[in-house]
Amino acid sequence: MKKITKKIEAIFTKKDEISPAYINTRNPKNIEIDGIYYSGIIIVNYNRENIELILKKIIDSNINMNISIFYEKQNSYKTIRDLSYHIANVGVDLKDGKTNSMDIDIAAFTYNDAKYIRKEIQVNNEDIYYLYIYLNVFSNNEKELEFLLNKIEGIIESTGMQTRRANFRQEQVLISSFPFMINHKDLKPAAKRNILTSGLVCTYPFISSAIFDEEGIFYGINIYNESLVFIDRYNENKYKNANMCIFGTSGSGKSFFTKLQIIRYKLLNIEQYVIDPDREYGNLAQELEGVIIKLGASTQSYLNILDIRQESIEDEKGYLATKISRLIGFFNLIFGNLDEEEKAILEEKIIECYKQKGITFDDNTLYKNDKNKINIKPIFKESKDMPLLEDLYEILGQDKKTKKMQIKLIPFIKGSLNFFNNYTNIELNNKLIIADIYELGEENLKYGMYLFTDLFWDKIKKNRKIKKAIYLDEVWRLIGITSNKEVASFIYKIFKTIRKFGGSSIAITQDISDLFSLENGIYGKSIINNSSNKVFFSLEEENINILGEYTKLSEKEKIEIRTLKRGECLIFAGDEHILTKIESAEHEKKIIEN
Repeated sequence: MKKITKKIEAIFTKKDEISPAYINTRNPKNIEIDGIYYSGIIIVNYNRENIELILKKIIDSNINMNISIFYEKQNSYKTIRDLSYHIANVGVDLKDGKTNSMDIDIAAFTYNDAKYIRKEIQVNNEDIYYLYIYLNVFSNNEKELEFLLNKIEGIIESTGMQTRRANFRQEQVLISSFPFMINHKDLKPAAKRNILTSGLVCTYPFISSAIFDEEGIFYGINIYNESLVFIDRYNENKYKNANMCIFGTSGSGKSFFTKLQIIRYKLLNIEQYVIDPDREYGNLAQELEGVIIKLGASTQSYLNILDIRQESIEDEKGYLATKISRLIGFFNLIFGNLDEEEKAILEEKIIECYKQKGITFDDNTLYKNDKNKINIKPIFKESKDMPLLEDLYEILGQDKKTKKMQIKLIPFIKGSLNFFNNYTNIELNNKLIIADIYELGEENLKYGMYLFTDLFWDKIKKNRKIKKAIYLDEVWRLIGITSNKEVASFIYKIFKTIRKFGGSSIAITQDISDLFSLENGIYGKSIINNSSNKVFFSLEEENINILGEYTKLSEKEKIEIRTLKRGECLIFAGDEHILTKIESAEHEKKIIEN
């Protein structure tokens, strides 16, 4: 006898693949699906008037939830008819005073609201909608779910809205939260509220609480929603400039963040120049194969402040005139604030000093060969062809009017600062240059900072097509009370014009009050206003209040800055304000902390 077997094939569809293994609906307070607990909240009332986005705080809360919003457009003709009927009836009651005082107040509110809605529909052509908002919160354990529900209810009620938990209606909220376009009929009576077209703007849910520039570098993680923060400071379409201000107290993470920026921009082949007054970046330069230039009595590195460099000119003409304006600022640091007469005399002596080396306001005198000769390429004069401070020192001593200036130059010629009186002997052919001026000491740091700022500014102007950045650590020394207007104006000019040379200026400081101490803070304010990117680490109350006067810090942001932990910051990137936790890879941390 022949045995016949029949093959039976199982049917397994995509629907089976995505369906849960089990659903537990026994608890009226939540639904359990494959070990995840879901609970619904219905928003049942709103403020009569809203001018802010009502869902912003909820979306920024970093709580696991789904938000479902339904809008149902109503018939304007029927709405006007119903409103007119209501207005007429309530108007009669108010006129006759048939109701008690409490009911009269409520009736008056509804009467005025009805008249307002009718006017908006008839006169301003607005439409009226029914609004429904459901929240479905979820967690992998019930205790945490209850905690999240309490938290989200507190956030919602703090904005003036009222909520109701969807007990015994959890399945309906879950269905309404799925992308099925189902607004469940069991929920609609509780959630329905009318809203005009203009009011719909306040319910806009797609709030940009993240910054993700495609070609940007990684900064960290959004503290509220854990989105990644990528910023491309050089994006001209998004940011007015690539400048940045970095403010924070000692130990807040300010220096770590700056070094992280340097590492990541080094990978992008961007030229970077760092003025280092506290000897913080030396190890970083060694790890990244950069160059460290140390200026001080024990070093053999020299930089001549009187050098005129070929790339220093910004217009077609005027090398000496440009140099003189910078030198006046430098000598103001040495001689103190000069009045107009003293400046004029000093300028006369500087002109004479260059004239002794054959350099005048005729730009041709800066070339070794005659530019007018055919087929001979002119050669720009080198540092050894320029005057030294000693030459100016001798000239100042020949005039009684400038004798005091000569005396103040003695430390730079014969004293502890005589390394300023040498021809430049450093080469600047690296894409990462650290100017270490720590050895100058507290009183003399400003001279070194200005010297290198002048040099780096010329380097930045050399090629407009190459991206570059200059980091001014402890920038308050150049624009604060210990500086002068000429120097501060020079720094401001860098921040204002560096964009057209493909550059970025980064101002770093913890001394906020000193930043605004010169000329009632106009230079500090100008630098902040000319920085599209600002990074605020933890600051003291006094510094926060000062910043509040010069920036658009809200009261909420002031509180946030005060409570920031180490490595956390508030970033202003263009119009975006975002709380960020700075993140780094292990190998980056090793380089920085080495």
